[in-house]
Amino acid sequence: MAADSLAQASQQGNSLNWWMIIAIVELVIIVVLLLSKGKADDRKRSIKRQVREEGNINFGNVIASSFGAEALYKELLKRCHPDNYEPDKEKVEIANDISEKLGKYRHNLEKLNELKDEAINKLNINF
Repeated sequence: MAADSLAQASQQGNSLNWWMIIAIVELVIIVVLLLSKGKADDRKRSIKRQVREEGNINFGNVIASSFGAEALYKELLKRCHPDNYEPDKEKVEIANDISEKLGKYRHNLEKLNELKDEAINKLNINF
């Protein structure tokens, strides 16, 4: 009878040890995840700090770009396509340059307006 009790106690002791090991592993995983989240937050804070220090964000352009940039982009893309100026190699190169910049500044209304002015001056386009 004592041997049976001892066998049961040792089996319970082993099962408790396994549960304890699993709990410790879970704790380690949670701590690692929390520490890695802190590093990501630090990166976000440093980016925000850098943007604040630069201080050259034009929120008017951001709002205007949200609503007006897509239409102007499409219009410029149609009008400044290099195939429209095929016989004139100089204008084809200018149109290529403007088309490249269009892709880069697709969502920036201020830059798209600058490209529109460039297209009017260099490609003789009327809007």
